[in-house]
Amino acid sequence: MDIPLAYFILMALAMGLVLLPQFRFVDNHASSSGHYAALDGLRGFAALSVFVHHLVIYYYYIDTGLWSITNSRFYALLGPVGVSLFFMITGFLFWGKMLRTRGRPDWRSLYIRRLFRIGPMYLFVVLVMLFIVFAKTDFQLYEPLSVVMWSVFQWLALGIIDTQPDVNTYKATHVLAGVTWTIYYEWIFYASLVLSAFFSRGKWHMLFITVGIVLSLLGKVLLDLHVSGLALLFLCGMMAASLLHENFQLRISQRLLSILAISCISILLITSSNGYGTLTSLMLALFFYLVVSGANLFGLLTCLPAVRLGNISYSIYLMQGLVLTAIFAIPAVREFAMTSSLSYWTIGLLCLYTLIICAALGYVFIEKPGIAIGNCLLQRKTETVAVQGPLQNRGTGSLTANDLAARKQECLGFGHLFFQRPRSGH
Repeated sequence: MDIPLAYFILMALAMGLVLLPQFRFVDNHASSSGHYAALDGLRGFAALSVFVHHLVIYYYYIDTGLWSITNSRFYALLGPVGVSLFFMITGFLFWGKMLRTRGRPDWRSLYIRRLFRIGPMYLFVVLVMLFIVFAKTDFQLYEPLSVVMWSVFQWLALGIIDTQPDVNTYKATHVLAGVTWTIYYEWIFYASLVLSAFFSRGKWHMLFITVGIVLSLLGKVLLDLHVSGLALLFLCGMMAASLLHENFQLRISQRLLSILAISCISILLITSSNGYGTLTSLMLALFFYLVVSGANLFGLLTCLPAVRLGNISYSIYLMQGLVLTAIFAIPAVREFAMTSSLSYWTIGLLCLYTLIICAALGYVFIEKPGIAIGNCLLQRKTETVAVQGPLQNRGTGSLTANDLAARKQECLGFGHLFFQRPRSGH
């Protein structure tokens, strides 16, 4: 079970699947990461790494009934490394936005977009999880109704509440493979931008982040504060954005950048014993800086299948627990999987392909409509302002007439997807 080669085989097979023309429907021609195209592919591999991490944990969960980290150093690192990269990407992209807007973004737009980007898929997987939990408990109450309702409320709070409680005495977090805890820290970071944006308005942004990194390191090393380690990850992504903003970019060939990045991540995976350790985080930060400086790992991070996996990475991340729970709930499948390592990895491939297909559908039918609804709300407000008077120059948050037309077309497009009128004739 602990042979690293299985991971690379699964990654290759995953890329082979999404390379098929049938997956054209997940292509996104308006990439959110813009110039930093390698980040799309990095997201995809980060999400799949977290999945393989939990796939190995699930083996021991079935065997022993305990949800615990595997003894394999490689597979134990995959999950934390994937999550750490997600945090760094978030810090990089949003701090970059603060720097480009000089700390004065359209806050209303930013938070509405985040709400409708994160919320729909999160609510979907939580509602499915709750149905599974109540089905497992025979739709009977094993706790007072008030306790059950409070547990359900905490789960439905879009990750803003930092709890993943049992529901009706059932270990609900196992159904989702325990992935939702990261959403809380994403929200904390988004909220912190209101304060940190002030330091992006002048020349002091790098000093601000440096002080933040030093304080985070002190809190992690001296006080062993878990939250300091997570803050360090966001700050490392922010530092990469500040360095590039000030044009501190490595002026070496893309080939050499890729060699350095591969060497960096290889050393990390071979030598590290703590996925959220200080040295691990700093080594991963160096790898991340090399990627945003132009290292695409010889085209691996920017090839079509990697970008497609990146587009559906949020659904991959949130849906993985549901897929593992559903497939291993089938007695015959579970019994076959536990007969040998080869059998388990075979079922693991089935889980992987099922997850990719479900995530692709979730991206198109849940994520994108949710994003479109958020855009429609913003467009409606902007159109109201436009009717009241000419559009004034509002900095980077303003929308042109062409922007409004594009947003309206996007809203109409998703409306037709769900409310298409019957065609006349035969």
